[in-house]
Amino acid sequence: MAIFGQGSGQTKQTGPFVIAGELAAHGIATIGINAVGQDYGPLGTLTVTQVSGEAVTFPAGGRGVDLNGDGIIDANEGLNAAQPIRSRDGLRQTAVDVMQLVRVIEVGMDVDGDTVPDLDASRMYYVGFSLGSFYGTLVLAVDPDVHAGVLNGDGGSSIDQGRLSPVNRPAVGAQLAAWVPSLINIGGLQFNENLPLRDQPPVINDVPGAMAIQEVFDWLAWVRQAGNPVAYSPYLRHQPLEGVPAKSIILQCAKGDQQVPNPTETALIRAGALADRVTYYRHDLAFADPARNPTGVEVPKDPHTFLVFNPFLPALEDIRTGAQQQIAVFLASDGETIMDPDGAGPLFEVPIVPPLPEELNFLP
Repeated sequence: MAIFGQGSGQTKQTGPFVIAGELAAHGIATIGINAVGQDYGPLGTLTVTQVSGEAVTFPAGGRGVDLNGDGIIDANEGLNAAQPIRSRDGLRQTAVDVMQLVRVIEVGMDVDGDTVPDLDASRMYYVGFSLGSFYGTLVLAVDPDVHAGVLNGDGGSSIDQGRLSPVNRPAVGAQLAAWVPSLINIGGLQFNENLPLRDQPPVINDVPGAMAIQEVFDWLAWVRQAGNPVAYSPYLRHQPLEGVPAKSIILQCAKGDQQVPNPTETALIRAGALADRVTYYRHDLAFADPARNPTGVEVPKDPHTFLVFNPFLPALEDIRTGAQQQIAVFLASDGETIMDPDGAGPLFEVPIVPPLPEELNFLP
C-alpha cells in the first residue's frame, strides 16, 4: 500500500484520488492524511454524491487554524507559522503524523469490517507531490518501515523556492516589505537580492540593500533547516541513519518548474547523491511540439503539476499517465523496476542526462 502526500491546498479527500486508480490497477491501495494547516477548519464537512444521485454529508474537519483572526480558515491556513519559522514545524509535525499512520497500519487496519486487516503492513511505500514530497523526504529518511518511495517536485530550501519562483516571489517580497525597517530595495514588493545561481560567475555586491536581504535569507535558511528536505536527503540512501535501511526512491522533476525551481531540486539531488534516481520530464519539448500545442495555449508554461492535474489538460494526458505508471510499476516491484514513462521517447530522461539543470529553465 502507498501513503500519498498531496500538494499545498489539496486534501485527503482530493489528493490521493488523482493517482489511486493507477496504483489500484497494480494491486496497491492508497491512503492519505491531511497535512498540518490543510483542508480548512475542524468543523468542515464533506458531501458525497452517490451514483443514485443521493447526496450524503458527514463531518470531515480539516487541520486549518485561523492564524490571522479574520474568522475564516482558508484551505492552506495553519501550515506556516510566523517569521522566521514559517513551514518548518508544520512539515516536521506532518512527517510525525505520517509515521503515526504507519504505526496504525502495522497494528492492523480493517477497512471492510470483517475483522481481517486489509492493508499489507510488510509492504508500505510513500508517494509525495510538491508539499507532500517535502515532508515525505523526512518520512523516508527517518521511518525504517516505509520501504520505498517516489518524490515528485521535491526540493529546498524554502527561501530559495520562494525567491526563485515567479509564482511565489511576490510573497517573499511581502515578507521583506513587512520587515522593520523594510528590506524592499526596488519598490512595491520587488527586490533585488543580487545572488547568482550555482556555477554562474561571482557578482559584485554593489546593489543597494542587497547585502541586508542576503543576510536575512541566510538567517532564515538556518532557522528553517530542520524542516528542509535537502537536510534529510543524505539519509535517504547515501548515509542512512542507524536502524533505518537505505531507501529505494525515484525523484520526478520537470524542466522549468516554476513553483519548485530546478536549482532547488538539484540541491536535494546533490545532497543525497541521487542523480541516478532522477526521472526528468522535458516539458520544453512537450511545449514545443506543434501536435500537442498547436496554438500555444494547450500546454501550460509551468509543468509543476504534470503528475496530478493533467486529466484537465488533454494535451498532456499521456505525460500524467506515464509518470503515474512509472510510480505504480516501481512500487509493485518493491522498488526494483524503474520504467521509462514514454519508452524510447524524448520526453522523459531515465535517469536524467547530466549535467544537472542548475538554471531556472523557465519557458519565456
